[in-house]
Amino acid sequence: MSERKRESAALALVPRVAKFLLRVGRDRRVPWAVKAALVGLGLYLASPIDIIPDWIPVAGYLDDVIVVGFVVSYVLARVPREVVREHWGEDVEVLERLGRRRRGS
Repeated sequence: MSERKRESAALALVPRVAKFLLRVGRDRRVPWAVKAALVGLGLYLASPIDIIPDWIPVAGYLDDVIVVGFVVSYVLARVPREVVREHWGEDVEVLERLGRRRRGS
């Protein structure tokens, strides 16, 4: 897969991951610690203070991507699998591939 296709595939996941995190955060079956992590993520992303300032080209958003990755990994590890599948949608294969990469398989 070319680099450009890989980038657009990753960008296409952004709104999907955002919807997934919102749905998981509203679910009553999700532990409060996960909900607290999601609130913390929202506050971090909304904050004008970043580890790497956003005005630095390319690297400026790197800290945001890393923090989102950690939180998504935490959510996938702590939320029951059936809840994750329910909120992700029909094509769970994408989520399972992300999970395998996360675990290093």
